Amino acid sequence: MTAPRTTDLSDFERRLVESAREGELLGADQIDVDDLAETESPDHLVRAAVLRDLLLGRHGDLDPRGIMLARARITGELNLDGVSATAGLMLLTCVFDQPVLARQARLPHLYLIGGRMPGLHASRVRIEGDLHLSDGVRITGDSPDGAIRLIGAHLGGSLLCRDADIVNPAGLALEASSAELGGGLYLHRGTRITGSSADGAIHLNGASVGGPLECQSIKVSNDLGPAVEADTLTVARSMLIRDSELSGKGEIGAMRLQGAQIGGQLEFSATTRITSPEGRLLGLSDAKATTVFMPGDLVCPEGSTSAECDHSELAWLDGFTCTAIDPAFGWRRWLHLLRCHTEYYDATGYQKLAAVERTAGHDGNARTILIAQQDDLRRRSPEALGGRMSRLFHWIWGTLAGYGYRARRTAAALLLALVAAGVLGLWAGATETQPGHHAAQRVATGTACSPVELIGLGLDRGLPIAPTGLRSRCDLDTASVSGQVFTAAIWGVQVAVWGLATLALAGYTNLVRKTA
Repeated sequence: MTAPRTTDLSDFERRLVESAREGELLGADQIDVDDLAETESPDHLVRAAVLRDLLLGRHGDLDPRGIMLARARITGELNLDGVSATAGLMLLTCVFDQPVLARQARLPHLYLIGGRMPGLHASRVRIEGDLHLSDGVRITGDSPDGAIRLIGAHLGGSLLCRDADIVNPAGLALEASSAELGGGLYLHRGTRITGSSADGAIHLNGASVGGPLECQSIKVSNDLGPAVEADTLTVARSMLIRDSELSGKGEIGAMRLQGAQIGGQLEFSATTRITSPEGRLLGLSDAKATTVFMPGDLVCPEGSTSAECDHSELAWLDGFTCTAIDPAFGWRRWLHLLRCHTEYYDATGYQKLAAVERTAGHDGNARTILIAQQDDLRRRSPEALGGRMSRLFHWIWGTLAGYGYRARRTAAALLLALVAAGVLGLWAGATETQPGHHAAQRVATGTACSPVELIGLGLDRGLPIAPTGLRSRCDLDTASVSGQVFTAAIWGVQVAVWGLATLALAGYTNLVRKTA
């Protein structure tokens, strides 16, 4: 049974019906918004039931341009739950007494331009076109569920907030988790979004945006949680945060994009600021973008590239994947963020940054990143290396071989060890043990060896393999104290050569495994 339409229409309401049929704007006399919220003048009052009847077609067919109403006070509850309307709704500088309900409704479009509204509850709404909230509209909620509630909403077009004020001191400001937007999400020019919820002022978990996501010249703040929480958000094009201020609080960061998939670039402009009293700023764990643009001081106040930092601001970059990094920001600053502005050691961030540099053809940069990874492992997670001897070997390996990424360093150390062996041979030949005898001398006669023989002696004793054969003619006099000292010293060189050879082999096999 169909409910009867609202009767006993006022003159202003009858004019609204006629305007809706003709597709014309009905505008009441000029009036201040504050005065409009209190007025009882019939020239400004429209009952919410009349709007509902119009959208249901109970006053005849409406023009496809829809209902267009300006400077009216909507009294009563506008309940559009489940309504399938053939015409859209455009309200300019209108004031609502109660929240608008549009759960599971179907609308061609919805424009709220200027005016005031105590909440928009439109979970699973389907809007064929756009949802516009603009030109000074103020939506104030008092429920933990959100001032604007668009859970599971489906928009064929875009969601645009321009110069809008969305406030909820009791919970979420904009709740659009699992929403699907065929167009873009535009938060533009003077929009202010203020919430008080552990789940964020803006909550976009699982939402899908078919176009770009743009935050341009906006302010978002939350005194209980993040400014933006958008885990597993999908953006088909770029995500641009420009000239904006995002202020949040809590353990998960002021802006959290964990697992977000961004089809284009992720950009933070130089005039964007993300702040949190705990210093927990940006969460990009397991997120993905093509190119990352950000100012050097977005996370680190000094924009440093050094291996150490006194600032405690934090970002979560573990598992974050991108194909390129803004050259102005540079891989060195990103490496600084990994080393100094993450909460714990995580290998994936280093590995993915190295992959980006290697793909760009910068193999030297990739090796530097992987060496920094091992240094960070020893610094922040030494227990992962094993016992004390394992950690000592790891340190020696890094110092002498760059963990297998610096083959030239190992070769230089080997060369120095061989030079030391030769020098010890010369030194032994110049050290007298008694008149006419030296710590190194000819085996048969006890006379002095030539310099070439002494160098060969040192190399012969220092090299673990490939002996020169000179020791049959010239050798250390181990019967003397000096000869024993030089023998022990060359043994030390021999141990060093063995160790360096082992490091070189470990580095080589490690590189082969990484290339395979």
